[in-house]
Formats: sequence, C-alpha cells, structure tokens
Amino acid sequence: MKMKHLFIAFCLVVFLVPAIAQNTWKSSDYKAESYRKVMVYAKVSDAVARHQLEDNTVKLLTDKGIVAITAYANVKQARVASREAFLAIADSLQVDALLVYSVNGTEKRAQNTPTLSVGVGVGMYGGYAGASVPIAGGMKMVTDVKLSVDFYNRASRDEQWAWQLSGTLNGGTDKLAYTFAKATVKAMLKDGLFITKK
Repeated sequence: MKMKHLFIAFCLVVFLVPAIAQNTWKSSDYKAESYRKVMVYAKVSDAVARHQLEDNTVKLLTDKGIVAITAYANVKQARVASREAFLAIADSLQVDALLVYSVNGTEKRAQNTPTLSVGVGVGMYGGYAGASVPIAGGMKMVTDVKLSVDFYNRASRDEQWAWQLSGTLNGGTDKLAYTFAKATVKAMLKDGLFITKK
C-alpha cells in the first residue's frame, strides 16, 4: 500500500512540472540597472491567459523588490504606431524596461494518463464478488506551448535578454501561466538583470 502511494506521489510530481527551458541569452554589454518600472506584456490571444501571465510575473517581480506593471491594465491602445509613440506612453508611466512574452507555437497531442481504480465488491450469504473499476485516467488531449521571452530597456533598441520556454497546457491556463512567470523571474534574477531595492 505504501509503494502505491509513493508511485502516485511520483506521478503527480512528474505531471506538475510543465516548464522545460533552454539556456538564456544576455547581451554582452548589458549592465544591471535599477529601473523605475518594468512593464510586462504577454502577446497572447486569450485574454484570461494574458492577464494570468502578466499578473503572475508582476507579482513575482514585485515580491523581489522590482517595481512592475501589467500592459493590459496600463496601455489602452491595441497597437502603437512607432517606437517613439511607445516611448511617449512609457514616459507617462515611468517605464524604463519591457518584458515581452510571445507564443511561438502550440501543438495538440494525446497523452496517456495513469489510471486510478477503486475496488467495488458485493457480499451476500457468505459469498463475495469484487472488481476494480477505473475512475480516472486514460487518454486525453493536451496542448504543448512554446513561448519566447524578451527583455528590452531604454538604453538599447535591441533585446537585452532572451529565453525560450515550453510547457504542457493540461486543463486551465492558470498553472502553466504561473509556472512560466516563476521560471522567467527566477532566470532573470539569476542572470543579474536588476539592481534590486530589497
């Protein structure tokens, strides 16, 4: 019985680690800064997923002492005509850096999940008949998501830091959005992109 519980716990851990990442890239002349604000922008067509990704990233950055804001709540234009127009918006919001998530591709596939069974038995007049009935598991459709993350600042026209992430969307977008945000913030801090106030 103990071995069965260990196996179920192992399966849960394996299936709850959806983000796989390659190495990050950082511009050779990048110097860490203390930005007034970092704007987080997720170029994601689903509004709920966009909000989740931006909100989670902003919260995690803020928890580390980096002032950050979401693009969805602060930029009302769907498209900005030029770099100069965006810089004018950034100036009005005191934004010095921009973190952009972009979806590079999605692919649906069938995934076999572990079967969880429960024993069912019927006893009568001293006899007993039993069977195992599956209550969960089998084949289901999941979506593999590839995401790129780019970091820009006012000091340069080009990206200063980049990363590629991939993960599996299994149900709602909330868990994957949090996992992507957490992995991104951790990688940015590890690569020394910020001079933190904390």
